[in-house]
Amino acid sequence: MIVSPQDPATIEIGATLSGRSLKLSLARVLAFSGGPLDEPGWPQRNLHTDIEHAREAGLDRIIASGTQSEGLLIGFLIDTFGAADWYRTGELDVRFMKPVGVDDVVRPALRWTLCEARDDELHLAAECWCELENGDRVVDGNVSCRVMRAADGAEPAT
Repeated sequence: MIVSPQDPATIEIGATLSGRSLKLSLARVLAFSGGPLDEPGWPQRNLHTDIEHAREAGLDRIIASGTQSEGLLIGFLIDTFGAADWYRTGELDVRFMKPVGVDDVVRPALRWTLCEARDDELHLAAECWCELENGDRVVDGNVSCRVMRAADGAEPAT
């Protein structure tokens, strides 16, 4: 079944949706956390780019920034709710549960908890998270968004 936030008939409370998985390669981690690419001495040295800094922080490896996984989740939510409605009314509250290492594969997901039609909007809420391939959650939270409903069966504007 295709899920369309504009059509409440396609949203089943308790149903889970998953986004695309992404491997956080060393190149991705460095590009995200290493500072400006044209900066002399790139990448900046920190626990996301340098093993010595990571060890000083008590880690056995460099880790991806938590906001890198959060960004993957946000991209999934924008695709799910639609950009216009997400930017207009989307709310996200997350916690970072555990570090993501280089070459870990992360996947965003959500589980619907609310679907209420009110006037010309659909009020939606879900648990949301990012998980590793083994199912461990690295980001955990809740999301809500109000989605404009199409009038008279017309396709919603995107």
